[in-house]
Amino acid sequence: MTKGRKDPRETALDILLRYEKSGEKLNSVIQEAIRGDIYPEKKDRAFIKILSEGTVERRITLDYVIDRFSNVRTGKMKPLIRTVLRIGVYQLLFMDAVPPHAVCSESVRLVKKRHMTGLSGFVNGVLRSIVREGFDIDSIPEPHIRYSCPLWIFEKLKKEYGKEKAVDIIRSFTVPQRVYIRTNITRIAPEELEKRLKEKGLEPEKVIKRPYAFSISGFGDLSNLDEFREGLFSVQDISSMSIGDEVRELISMDRPESFRILDLCAAPGGKACHSAEILKCYLYEKEGGGADRRGGSPALGGSDPEDDGFSVTARDISEKKRLLIEENKERLGLDLIKTAVFDAAKGDIAQGEREYYDLIIADLPCSGLGVTGRKNDLKYRVEPADIPALQKLQRDILSNADSLLKDGAYLIYSVCTVTREETAEQDSWIRESLGFRRLKEKLILPGEGEGDGFYYAVYIK
Repeated sequence: MTKGRKDPRETALDILLRYEKSGEKLNSVIQEAIRGDIYPEKKDRAFIKILSEGTVERRITLDYVIDRFSNVRTGKMKPLIRTVLRIGVYQLLFMDAVPPHAVCSESVRLVKKRHMTGLSGFVNGVLRSIVREGFDIDSIPEPHIRYSCPLWIFEKLKKEYGKEKAVDIIRSFTVPQRVYIRTNITRIAPEELEKRLKEKGLEPEKVIKRPYAFSISGFGDLSNLDEFREGLFSVQDISSMSIGDEVRELISMDRPESFRILDLCAAPGGKACHSAEILKCYLYEKEGGGADRRGGSPALGGSDPEDDGFSVTARDISEKKRLLIEENKERLGLDLIKTAVFDAAKGDIAQGEREYYDLIIADLPCSGLGVTGRKNDLKYRVEPADIPALQKLQRDILSNADSLLKDGAYLIYSVCTVTREETAEQDSWIRESLGFRRLKEKLILPGEGEGDGFYYAVYIK
């Protein structure tokens, strides 16, 4: 065992205990625990991540099963014992590669190592009973328990979309999510990127109707690839790529002589960077470079794009978030982007910004139910009272966005959720209270398409 390296199960236990106690986001706790050289083996890092994320994702189901085989309810157990049992039951029910005898013995070892030897027999008894009698997850009658979804979320989805669709949605939360990348078409042709990735042993699959996008399998952390560091692609869900497609359509339709875009809540910068790539290629084509990009930056004749009236302004609420945007801007070579710290809800308008922008992208803070399958702990962090509060925040931001747009300019509103309050009701409010005319609207329910759950609408002022 490498010096300083803990057993992966023990690390998973520490991650979950800290997560429950601190309220931190699960991914942050995991990344801190496995960073550096503590776990040089990729398989150890993967095991810790799968076990930690899976135990959180399936918590409701796991507690249900444990309560069926224990004379002490999970809610009454000591946090350490409850967490060890959750980890053990997750391995028994969802990780076929781990032998049941190893699950039982390793769980007992964890309890003893944490100086709770007196409860090791209890843990051993519960786990061995499950091994002996077996348990079929599909036998659980309540869908929200079977798919480990908080009851209030399931009931809300059922009310808004019907029971059958609600079950499909929460089932999709438990299905492994595909990873998508977007080619930086200002630097490389999609075909060349595909070739390079295959040479690295990856398995990129083309995405229908999006020639610049691929789904990726066969690799762990894509940021370790030379192609990523060289700014040849970005990781972005295919649903979010829809915003860039709409930007491209608007520019192609209007063929503008100037075009200023503002992304109000831009971090980490996926939509702003996609928009800048599209705008950069439009400028290249406009100046006679042609539309067929084979790599390299568009020739702008040495002029500042902003002087020509073309720019992407990407803002967010903190310096930390601004730096995330800046990092992606630099990596991708997108000098069209300007970044700034800005609280979009406060409406402080800089001098000369009133009615300045041709397009505002308002991808706003939301309940995030559309990405629950990708963010394992999100469903436990969002509360019913958050929905109306988020709706109000979104409206405050949209009201401020209105004053920044020229007459005849465009607004794209989007959220990675599917609640009525944040989708259909906001659409009605934008049209009725702000007076915008809707050009397009699309709702993607989780599990319906290839990507995450997502909603967006395009308007003209």
